[in-house]
Amino acid sequence: MRRFAMLALFPLIACGCTQTTTTNPATPTTQVVAIEDDHDHDHDRGKKLVAHLGKHHVWLTAHLSSKSGHELDVFVEASNEAKAVALPLDKLRGKATKAGDPKEYELTFEPAPAGERPAGEAAGTCSHFVAKTPWLTPADVWTVIVEVELEGRNRKATWKNFTPKVFAHHEE
Repeated sequence: MRRFAMLALFPLIACGCTQTTTTNPATPTTQVVAIEDDHDHDHDRGKKLVAHLGKHHVWLTAHLSSKSGHELDVFVEASNEAKAVALPLDKLRGKATKAGDPKEYELTFEPAPAGERPAGEAAGTCSHFVAKTPWLTPADVWTVIVEVELEGRNRKATWKNFTPKVFAHHEE
């Protein structure tokens, strides 16, 4: 009977949160790339790459356009639910480096147009930021670091091995 009870619990244990970070190279959309707390399990959100910052998830994705220029998008959400968190910030600053190249590219993320953000975000707050990146090469591997003030602390969201073509939510 005890053996049966353990077998019955195995799926629950196997699906729960663990204390180790795992990545699945075959599915790059589930890579966990930055962890500042014990929340270290994988999340799949289509074409976005996640960084964990305490009680928040910060997602990075690319918008690739040969017509209007390339952009990077950052989304901020509560980590315990997939709900946008509007921050009282008018911009986020960061940097990007391409693998094998020591040059740093400055990033300034500004609020996305109102139509691209959740309805009802209060004036002076934002949960979706966009940075113009005309220098971005879609097939290269990048490290992107963005500073975010959360819960009264400056935090750094870091995404390593970010390939814009892999994590592009839009391509034209």
